[in-house]
Amino acid sequence: GETYDSVFVRIKGQTSDFMNNSEKKSFNVTIDSLIDGQDVMGYETLNLNGGFQDPSAIREVLFNHIGRQYNPSLQSSFVQVNLNGQDWGVYANVQQLNAEFLKEWFWNNNGTRWRALKTTTGGGPGGGGGPGGPGGPFGTGFSTLNYLGDDVTEYEDFYTLKSTQKENPWEDLMQVCDKLNNLPLDQLADSLRHYMDVDKALWFLAHEIIFTDEDSYVWKGGMDYYVYWDEETNLIVPLEYDGNSCMLNEYVTWSPFYNEQDSDFPLMNRLFAVPELRQRYLAHVRTILEEYMDVATLTEKINDYVSLINDVVQNDPKAIYSYNEFLNDVENVKDFLADRKDFLMNHAEIDVPNLTIEDVTHLVNDEALAIPQPDEEVVVTANISGMEVDKVVLYYASGLVGVFSETLMYDDGEHNDGEAGDGIYGGTIPAFEASSYVRYYVEAIADDAAKTATYMPRRAEQDVYIYQVGINESAEQPVVINEIMASNDESVADEAGDFDDWIELYNVTDETVDLSGYYLTDNLNNLRKWEISEGTILNPDEYLIVWADEDGSQGDYHANFKLAASGETLMLLNPDIERVDQVDFENLESDKGFARIPNGTGDFVLQDATFGANNEGENTALESIHERIQVYPNPASSWLFIELTNPNQAIQIMDVSGKIIWQGNIQKRIQLNVEDWMTGIYYVKTLEGTKKVIVN
Repeated sequence: GETYDSVFVRIKGQTSDFMNNSEKKSFNVTIDSLIDGQDVMGYETLNLNGGFQDPSAIREVLFNHIGRQYNPSLQSSFVQVNLNGQDWGVYANVQQLNAEFLKEWFWNNNGTRWRALKTTTGGGPGGGGGPGGPGGPFGTGFSTLNYLGDDVTEYEDFYTLKSTQKENPWEDLMQVCDKLNNLPLDQLADSLRHYMDVDKALWFLAHEIIFTDEDSYVWKGGMDYYVYWDEETNLIVPLEYDGNSCMLNEYVTWSPFYNEQDSDFPLMNRLFAVPELRQRYLAHVRTILEEYMDVATLTEKINDYVSLINDVVQNDPKAIYSYNEFLNDVENVKDFLADRKDFLMNHAEIDVPNLTIEDVTHLVNDEALAIPQPDEEVVVTANISGMEVDKVVLYYASGLVGVFSETLMYDDGEHNDGEAGDGIYGGTIPAFEASSYVRYYVEAIADDAAKTATYMPRRAEQDVYIYQVGINESAEQPVVINEIMASNDESVADEAGDFDDWIELYNVTDETVDLSGYYLTDNLNNLRKWEISEGTILNPDEYLIVWADEDGSQGDYHANFKLAASGETLMLLNPDIERVDQVDFENLESDKGFARIPNGTGDFVLQDATFGANNEGENTALESIHERIQVYPNPASSWLFIELTNPNQAIQIMDVSGKIIWQGNIQKRIQLNVEDWMTGIYYVKTLEGTKKVIVN
């Protein structure tokens, strides 16, 4: 029901364009090409695929729906397209593999993205290779994550660089191709995981092979997939891109190790040759077959799709295929799913007994699911049954992304596992830093010839168990968060004249406190977010203002975060990462202070700000509120605050000789750092009068 002014539309696709003799082409619609920022529900690009080579019209939407259950895959939907007022029937609307997609599946989209698509029709290493130069029309053997030598320019002909923030992004691609193709097989499992997300790659292969994706890495090799280097993990991962030519009955007997003998396809040729990785892959295949390829469930999904689009397909004036072809091919898809599952479930390496993992839990001091403190180990237990066990491995990692470490689990009665031989295995995760997220999962290896693997959770490593380490409380609280302002429109300006969020710290003791190495943070997952500068000394009953403005260029006391007036948590931690103080707030009013009453000790209340002063208005250094200019504290040693009753005035500060030390315009309040000023008397001069202040 919405109208968008001026979008860019082009015909897309290759086979669907030059081999499709009907009018029903596929379209790319770029919403923001002509009007910056224009989007549809947050998305800037629509890919409208007309369904060439898919009479059922449902394959791509179904393929992507299944893929999204366990691996990065594109969102898809059905749309009815009208062009120049004429109905053009049903299209599959498929998400663009762009920055928005990456942000949905990864922690950020700052990595490097390539499409495996040749940039030239000739040249490159070697010679021959069939039509289109080396690698033929698809780049097979060149853009299939093949090693092309140690000259990065050799890779530029075979991958299209889509986005990067790195100066030399090709080094990452060349490095992973080198490791994948050239590491000895007995080193591949341990070493490659530090360069490639091997587990994601195995899920990627399982998805493409089970559903016989003809437009894919596993069939074409060097085309119709993406390669992504993830900034957070420093790992390369292949990504599914084109899923319309899949679930075809002529491919129902594809081997689960399709193309494993072809060295042009190193993901299959190399990974499947490593027994450990082969068994991990087979475990993922079983998971998809048993959990996501439930024929009854998928048949119900298909029937829902058909019910949704049936009338539009039947009356499509631009249809590539007849309505009867549509109905028949829907049944072909259903038949494929049943036949393909039956074929794979009877494969000699899939249809084998395997272990069962149940009752996985973690304990802290024998308490199940308790929150560990930074100095506490965590015990993980699991019940393993079904057949003889070769070994049980506990995989764990600190943080929400990254490579896992591993340790063995035991059933010997000596690893918090109960009685020896009772089927309960125990393993220990070491202590981690405060507030760390810790991920873990369990692998059980059967004592059979193949060393069959089972995982729990079954979707590991894409699905894992997780806990967060607690935060120790500091035994002492010499400094508190005394007042904050999370929305400063005109209350008080910093030394640059900016009205920014601020945090007031207060020394509640009668002793000097060294704040060197203390931290302020508004992110419980990043306790070291902003470190207070070395040499920051807070005298008894003294205040320190920190500007939360993300602008460290303005001085030492400008934090790298801002406060959200809508609400968040602010924490002060000591150098040992122990919590000294914390304030939780929400919905704070502009130009109001959220302050402790009584000062330094009480609960927080919303009131008129008492910037750098006693929250109860009893600071003797504060000039009378009835005067037109307030200067405090007086004497001043670190910071000097100037406050005007009548806003927007020119201010000059002079020493006793009349030399101007500082001048500028003040809207209402300002904070000046006077640590480097000479000890003595200064005069703060405005049009309305002069105030004397002592700096010591």
